[in-house]
Amino acid sequence: MFWEQIKRHCDAGSAHQFLLHFNVQDLLHDDVYGYLPTTEYLMEQLNLSGCELVLGYNTSQGIDLPNIRRWQATQKMLNIAPKYEKTGVFHFQSIATWLQTFRRFREAEDAHRTEHEIDPQIARRRINATLAFDKPHEDPFMHIDPAPSEELQERLKHLLQQDKARVGLVINFLEQLAPNDPSLSSASNDDLQRFFNQMQHWASDLEIRKRKHIILLLTHNTYDIHPNLTVNPEIPLIEIPFPDDDQRLHFIEYLYNISDPMSQMRASLGNEHDRESLARKTIGLNLFGIHDVVKQAASAGQQTGGESLVRYRRESIKAFSHGVLELGETYTNASDDGWYVMSTIKDIAEGMRNRDLRRVPRGMLFLGPPGTGKVYFAKGLAGEANMTFVQLRYASQVGEITVNINENGNTYERNLNAAINFIRGISPTVVFMDEIEQASPRTARHIEEQQPFPQNLVNAISDPSLHGRVIWIGASSRPDLMPQIFRRYGIFDTKLILLPPNTEGRIEILKIFCQGQAADQFDFRGLVGDSATDGLTARDLSLIVQRASNIAKRDGRDTFTEAELRQALDDFIPDYSPEMQLFMGLLALREANSRNMIPEAPLSPPYQEFVDGNRIDKTGINRRLMELSSQLGLNT
Repeated sequence: MFWEQIKRHCDAGSAHQFLLHFNVQDLLHDDVYGYLPTTEYLMEQLNLSGCELVLGYNTSQGIDLPNIRRWQATQKMLNIAPKYEKTGVFHFQSIATWLQTFRRFREAEDAHRTEHEIDPQIARRRINATLAFDKPHEDPFMHIDPAPSEELQERLKHLLQQDKARVGLVINFLEQLAPNDPSLSSASNDDLQRFFNQMQHWASDLEIRKRKHIILLLTHNTYDIHPNLTVNPEIPLIEIPFPDDDQRLHFIEYLYNISDPMSQMRASLGNEHDRESLARKTIGLNLFGIHDVVKQAASAGQQTGGESLVRYRRESIKAFSHGVLELGETYTNASDDGWYVMSTIKDIAEGMRNRDLRRVPRGMLFLGPPGTGKVYFAKGLAGEANMTFVQLRYASQVGEITVNINENGNTYERNLNAAINFIRGISPTVVFMDEIEQASPRTARHIEEQQPFPQNLVNAISDPSLHGRVIWIGASSRPDLMPQIFRRYGIFDTKLILLPPNTEGRIEILKIFCQGQAADQFDFRGLVGDSATDGLTARDLSLIVQRASNIAKRDGRDTFTEAELRQALDDFIPDYSPEMQLFMGLLALREANSRNMIPEAPLSPPYQEFVDGNRIDKTGINRRLMELSSQLGLNT
């Protein structure tokens, strides 16, 4: 739990100011008050940590003193208010918490109890019950403008200098106070810059640490705030992650238990097995998202899940990552066609299940001409290993969902930073990067003008802590153009070479695609068994079958004949010339570092001459690539 990291630093006296980021606008569980919005939860944790005065601040609302009655009103609005038994004990409390509640209940002079519930404030020392600054019955911030004025800064400074009460301060929407703007400097007297300088000074102020005050800074995306705050060793960077499986299940059970036995809410959540399944299927959603999904299902009188959940989850991941990540389906029990690929995939999946990370690569490269199954096998790996599958989209592919708050031209980098945090939060994850040669943030006419591979993505791919949590898969038909990071030792050493199928492969693939659509038995060998169909990929064969089906449907039939399949086959024109496809295939074959990572013999004729047993003639491949490059007018 992220709060334990804060507690350890405070107990050790090693820090008193913390930068919390990522999932900072969600619900978090408190043993007494139930689920609270993040800011309110943090205030209560500061209260529990011994802070006699707890307050929040943001530039829209100004200073915010905690109000438990307001918290309860928010819970009632969301229909997540805790349910108490007649004994006054909340369903999810432990025995120790119950005993604490009972003692405080008996001791509290103003305790109020009805037949059905008690005020949960009596379970703990009331937040800000003993204000220990100069005027305990007045609010010194009541009439101050919410902007970070000089007056506000002076009063906060005075508050942190007094030693009558421990102070807990929560500053939300930090990007509004310390934006990622190089104009912020220590020499300026601007209110915003002064406040920024003051926050930096707080981090190194040992008098604040001596008085055991605690300051929490909150932002969703660390890219939005000034880098001085993210690299300051005096300010620990702590991520509030998306909820894990257990936390999602706990919240779902909570919603089930607080709802009436005959309510539509309970019907939508189903039985215990349904709820456990829902917890697994909601990976990638925060608790607010799960709450929305459940409420929508209950409102529609449906069980939570199904296609509506898939759509919501896809849109949620797209929104939280600002369009940089796209959720994809996964495949399980995948066919053993292309067994050299599937044997590798299943070995990695077994390594994931057994946590034998020696069998799990940090990254993989899927190389070969378009249409050879790179996306299919990546999704198959995610399915076999029970991992989420997301595709990373590049700057040229993303219609910007949000605008960088500083308009400094780095919108994609900002959104990529949010996406990487999201990837960490939904692990274990397969991150698929198609056409990785296009991964630079911007394109340019001349190669010397190209922008480098995004540094925050480089850092994430190189991060050893993600080993076993994230598998990065890069796919390319032009590995000669891919960024150099994909050649780093120890990261992308596993390379699967995907080439157009040989004769027997084409026959088997066509049989699979025709299942349930063919009117009778076909002569598949006669259709795709000769050299005229060399180079057809699985995607090509899928398109041919779809076109044959369309021909039949125009005649009002659901199945097609061999003649119609032949018609579609004769009409088909591949996307690439044979020379270009061979060029891309040889580029992939040149990258192979294991005989087990290329198709089994016999390869299709254009490639067979370069493979002899376990040896690959890379000299011969280079010679042929130079010839093809000259023919095609390309540079290798």
